[in-house]
Amino acid sequence: MAKKILRITAVVLLAILAIGLIFGIYALAVTFSVTSITIDTSKRYQTMQGFGASSAWIYQDLGANENVNLKNTAMEMLYGSSGLALNTFRYNIGAGGVEVDNYEDPLRGAESFFVADNFDGDYSVFADESNYDFTRDQATLDLFDRALATGNIERIVFFANSPHYLMTKNGKTHGEKQYDNNLKEECYQAFSQYLLVIVNYLYENYVRRYDRNIEILISPVNEPQWKWGGEDASQEGCHFDPKPLAKFYDTFYGELKEFNNSHGVKFEMDIFESGNYKMILSTRTKFNEYMTEFEKYGFFEDITHISLHSYGANESVFYREIFADYMAKYYPNISVSMSEYCTLEWGVDESIDMGMRCGKVIMRDLTILGATDWSHWLSIAKGGYEDGLVYWTESEGGMSSLDVTKRYYVMGHFSKYIDRGSVRISSDYSDFLGINGVECAAFKNPDDSITVVILNDSAKSHKIALKGVDGYDKVKEVLTDSDVNWQTREYDFGGDVKAPANSISTFVLTK
Repeated sequence: MAKKILRITAVVLLAILAIGLIFGIYALAVTFSVTSITIDTSKRYQTMQGFGASSAWIYQDLGANENVNLKNTAMEMLYGSSGLALNTFRYNIGAGGVEVDNYEDPLRGAESFFVADNFDGDYSVFADESNYDFTRDQATLDLFDRALATGNIERIVFFANSPHYLMTKNGKTHGEKQYDNNLKEECYQAFSQYLLVIVNYLYENYVRRYDRNIEILISPVNEPQWKWGGEDASQEGCHFDPKPLAKFYDTFYGELKEFNNSHGVKFEMDIFESGNYKMILSTRTKFNEYMTEFEKYGFFEDITHISLHSYGANESVFYREIFADYMAKYYPNISVSMSEYCTLEWGVDESIDMGMRCGKVIMRDLTILGATDWSHWLSIAKGGYEDGLVYWTESEGGMSSLDVTKRYYVMGHFSKYIDRGSVRISSDYSDFLGINGVECAAFKNPDDSITVVILNDSAKSHKIALKGVDGYDKVKEVLTDSDVNWQTREYDFGGDVKAPANSISTFVLTK
């Protein structure tokens, strides 16, 4: 017996040594040779819809500022061609929390256009535009108008964190207790009409002045799994269990179709802004439990995409692969929209390390999840937390400044060079074990150019051969690392590109 154990032990040790030797040889080969990215335009994946960010909270403050140059600069930094060139504007429809809730940060209780004094107990008043005052919330509307004026916005997602407080069970814009289903069932229709009246007014009076063909989506519910209630509630929010949420969506979709027919518009329903997409779980109610309930209603037959948030997954490859396999198996005809993410940490980290962390989230959402669009949470923030793209600082003397971190520049490597209508194509990296710390994604743009984004999260610079791009002889290179932001140069393409240490690079190849 002892000899048998020794023989088994010896075999195991030899196997370990062999594996270690093979891995060591592989690592040396990868480290000291030119690795390659092979582009294959015939292998096509998702069609991109764009990149965006949310208008929530700080817009109520910044828009009220009298400094016109400040506001124009902020919108140019986000939506202008010299800035991020975001094409998706996420507009927060407030629930009136400023009227009834004493949130520690009053900006997290958004203003509502509905005039509460016009409510006499009959919920049909929410369908009548005359009961709304659209001179309210002019601060947000002012910035919305300036963003539209950049000419780059192609999609608008009107989203709500909570129903209007007059429709909730406790008369607040958050639940009385954690995980309360706070929307009254008799108000499903009224809440639907509330959203449609507001969106239609903004479309007719703002959007159409610039481009009547801008895509309009309405997202009535945001992160329904979360508790959104109790004494520690800090912002507008409404929990929905799977059954009542599916029933509400069925009501909303019916109202939406009727409204579209009667008003000659083509508004779309966006569901369901899932707080995360973990399938093995830390959340109270699993993603798939909601999907199972949705399938029981007719509206689900018309659903072509599902929106979700990457909170909790962060850079994880594992969670993304589990979710991608689930969608491919059960819902192969439904695409994925990543509509909200931030790092959820205190402080404002300006380092390239934080930028690279965000870059990995974007890269992996696009390549593993197959997300058709990607939106950061707050477009404008006031500092102290890792939730903004642009940070607005007010000094005691009344002076204002707008600042950005490396995260801003990293996002621009995607948003500025991947056009709406671009198709993600195959980009196989020869270092399949990831020894080099390199990740990549490639896109065929509508103008026939190819965009390749390469993220090198290692301390070593890499020379990379780009294969499969015969006929492309010009390249525009954009680099961001610890020292430079969007450093751009153009040159004749010779087959190789360089990915400096701890950097993100975008290469636009043209013929």
